[in-house]
Amino acid sequence: MPLPRPLLGSAEPHFSFAGLKSAVVRAHETGKYRVEDIAASFQQAVVDCLVDRTARQLVGHAGVSALVVAGGVAANQAVRTGLMAKASAHGLCLVAPPLWLCTDNAAMIVWAGAERFAVGLTDPLDVAARPRWPLDPLAEAVRGAGVKA
Repeated sequence: MPLPRPLLGSAEPHFSFAGLKSAVVRAHETGKYRVEDIAASFQQAVVDCLVDRTARQLVGHAGVSALVVAGGVAANQAVRTGLMAKASAHGLCLVAPPLWLCTDNAAMIVWAGAERFAVGLTDPLDVAARPRWPLDPLAEAVRGAGVKA
């Protein structure tokens, strides 16, 4: 089933899956597609976007010999396969930990929370969620300027 590939081909290093998420919800609501087909199409759309964004960031980085992927995303075989093909096309090798080391960081977050709680550090329950929280405080300020942040 066709799903959009947000920002595919864009020079921006950012991701935005809001439109993809909406397309998945709409596809499910039509009742025309099996959940398994929607999930597979969603995964492929995300992989296509990850590989595209990664490949665009490789351009202009002479001397790079490897592409490294880690964490929970590296446990996904479709992601590994897509990145391996793209790395190979750029003359790079893909470096990834063994699958058993590619875990989500949820356990680490829970452990950090438990440690904080154990010493009396708590946060109020009315803390606002931040669905868009850039890792770099300058990221939003330079979006669209062709500057990597």
